[in-house]
This record gives sequence, structure tokens and C-alpha cells, in this order.
Amino acid sequence: MTAADRLNAVPLRQRNQRGKGGRLKDEIVQAAMRILDRAPATELSLRMVAREAGVAPPSIYPHFADARTMIAEIVRHCWCQVGDAMSAAADECEGRAFASLEARVRAYVRYAMERPSRYQLLFALQPLETETLRDLPGLVQPAYRNIFASVEALRHDGFSLPVEDVATATLLVLSLAHGRVALAHTAPHREGNSTENVQAGVLAMLEGIFRR
Repeated sequence: MTAADRLNAVPLRQRNQRGKGGRLKDEIVQAAMRILDRAPATELSLRMVAREAGVAPPSIYPHFADARTMIAEIVRHCWCQVGDAMSAAADECEGRAFASLEARVRAYVRYAMERPSRYQLLFALQPLETETLRDLPGLVQPAYRNIFASVEALRHDGFSLPVEDVATATLLVLSLAHGRVALAHTAPHREGNSTENVQAGVLAMLEGIFRR
């Protein structure tokens, strides 16, 4: 075998034990995550993920019909990661409404800034067929539910909302965070576009629109 053949060979992967074949689906998703942490989302492909997971490309098809359905599952997984990070951050705020909102938004921004390829993939998903969407309801819900809970708590705590209802205020908060992150991603090395500065900028905007 030549050096090139060794480089292109699919790494050996230990066969799953009987009854544990479903584990491969999770391994495929985790392999894709590792790729996203070192390469742009545009480079993600079935063949690349198969190589990273240590399997032949045909082994993916029993779990994902094509690259689009695989990416849809990765997007769902990433949104769950975002939601979990936001919930964990809020748990440390002991019920303080505005501190909870700040913690959740800070966690959202941190995920977006520290895992840019994963985050950018969340908004790059092309329209999916109805059958696929049926299995992936409300992809953005983990983040939405977190912000909704904080905004609702603010209203109950006597804060005035920048708009009439909690749902619209929630979308406003997510839009502010996403917009600032998107601008930072266009020039990640520019002064002012560090994770800490983006977090501070978004939180300053929140202080300006939620008042007692």
C-alpha cells in the first residue's frame, strides 16, 4: 500500500455488538460534530463523515437516506446543545429574572462564537420535504423556550416589554443575539468581535429594552 493509499483508507472501526447497531447513528453525528469543529459547514459531506466515523459510506444509508437528512439530524442535535447550555446557565441564577435572561443569552452567544461552523449550519439548512420536517418539529424551540421563559419571568417581575407580547419579545431577543453574532462571524479577527465583546454588546442592548 502506498502512502497515498494509507492516507485515503477508511480507518478500522470495531463492529458493534449484537443489538447495539443503533449506536452507529450517534457515532455518525458525533463524527460530523468533530468535523464542524475544525472545518466550515460547507465542507461537510457523507463521505467525509464516514471517514471520520471509521466506516464505509454505504454504512450511513441505513440511518440517513442522504446528506440532507443527516445534516437535519445534526442541526437538531446542535439546537439541543444550545438549549441545554442556556438552561444550565439559568439554573445558577436562583430565579432572578433579568440575571436569568442575561445568563441564557450569554450561553447562546458563547456557543455561537466558540463553535461557528456548528452555529452557521443551523441557519444554512435548505427547505426540507414535509416528511422529514414531521420528524424534526420546531428545530429552534430549545433556544426559543429558554428565552421565552426569561421574558415571561421579567414581565411577572414588573419589567416593561419592548413589544406587546412575550412571544414577539422573545423573537426580538433572539434576533438581536443572532444579528450581532452574524456580524461578528463576518470579521472574527476584528477588534470588538471577541466572544466577550459580543456578549457584552448584546447584554447592553437587553438592558436598554427591558426596564422596570
